[in-house]
Amino acid sequence: MKFRILNRRDICRIHVSTMEVLEKVGVKIFENEALEIMRRIGVEVRDNRTVRIPEYIVKEAVKRAPSSFTLFGRKHRLRIERGNTYFSMQGTSAHVLDLETGLRREPILKDLENFCRLADALENIHHVSVAVEPKDVSLELLHVYELLTMFKNTTKTIDGNTYGGGVATDTVRLASIVAGGVEGLMKNPMLLGFHNPVSPLQHSKELTEGLIVYAKYRQPVIIASEAQAGATAPVTLAGLLVQQNAEVLSGLVIAEFTNPGTPVLYGTVSAPLDMRTGNIALGAVETGLINAATAEIANYYNLPSRGTGGVTDSKIPDAQAGVEKALTLLMAAMAGVNFIYDASGSLESTLTASYEQAVIDNEICGMVNRALHGIEVNDETLALDIISEVGSEGHYLSRKHTIKHLRKEYYIPRIINRDRRERWMDMGGKDLWKASREEAIRILMEYRPEPLDKDVENELIKVIGEMERERLRNSVYSM
Repeated sequence: MKFRILNRRDICRIHVSTMEVLEKVGVKIFENEALEIMRRIGVEVRDNRTVRIPEYIVKEAVKRAPSSFTLFGRKHRLRIERGNTYFSMQGTSAHVLDLETGLRREPILKDLENFCRLADALENIHHVSVAVEPKDVSLELLHVYELLTMFKNTTKTIDGNTYGGGVATDTVRLASIVAGGVEGLMKNPMLLGFHNPVSPLQHSKELTEGLIVYAKYRQPVIIASEAQAGATAPVTLAGLLVQQNAEVLSGLVIAEFTNPGTPVLYGTVSAPLDMRTGNIALGAVETGLINAATAEIANYYNLPSRGTGGVTDSKIPDAQAGVEKALTLLMAAMAGVNFIYDASGSLESTLTASYEQAVIDNEICGMVNRALHGIEVNDETLALDIISEVGSEGHYLSRKHTIKHLRKEYYIPRIINRDRRERWMDMGGKDLWKASREEAIRILMEYRPEPLDKDVENELIKVIGEMERERLRNSVYSM
């Protein structure tokens, strides 16, 4: 770890305070099966659906949860464990900046396809999220068309959907086709689910249903609080961390007592509320502090962590976006967050997705990744022999040592311009936004991901057709 903001005593106090919240205040759970699980393990369930969870139950859940796991894509895989940090595209943005006009509009399924292909091509983006929520697909079938689009357009790891038991079951059914069966999917999980507690101290019916389905099939789930300091959580960051901890750990109890060994990422999407505007401030420096502290608390429980970095409240790819993104991403990464969501492509507190920003953020991720590797000190890198050879009158440009270590030692950017002004002007004098737009257009014109096996694709399409017909019948019967 290179960046720490909490000491061991701080974390212990947060833990003790969290246990007091869980045992005396409790959390509300609006899903019946989860309440039955609580009753079965001896947790008190009140008439208003509030459960009070004793510390020994929490400790048992933490003990059951794996400290590491592997998430599989069609070709790539991510080993989620301490010491590894991965970057993801932004997720479920409600708007997109049009690549041709630069204007904000509603996304369509083609945008999701494009973002998948773009992310598949960007070398510093490790995970492909559901970048946008397409508006040209019926809400009832959106989750299956999103999953089909992702499987077809990337070989990297992808998101699943856990909003409701039926939705979660559909995604498991489709992913099992790609994995070669349910057993194959459980052995090599391909769906990354999400469970966001509702602050303060609630677990919604729909997301808890999805959490239980994914736990039964041993698919990894991010349990991430979305607390807003000063609104749905205490204004003090320490108080927010206590409430967030109670929300995440109570979700962990549901997952691990549904199916011991369910892979869970201890997560956060928490941020301060800007009291001047009433809007969440994801790009705030305090968001970086929350993410860093989350990584440290997750390490305390020996759980892998998920943070939100590379985020901004800016509406366009501008200087504000660059400052906020670089700061929040670097703080999260250097604190040891294992999986950083929204690291590429998001604007406007993740409400808007941008192709150009995704390309820019790929560069930022590359730089942050280089920073994480630090400086290697050994006989070869200390370079005493070459210093002796060059002495005080030579140079190092043509030396084998320079050529050997250049690409390993330095991150070489793709679109950030380091030319002198005259050459930059000769090449069109493009700012970063224009350069990234041209790069995004080039990638989308030229790049094609490795295709999905045709038999698998046909089976997915067949099953989705069955799902469509089933929903049509149900809608007719319910009239």
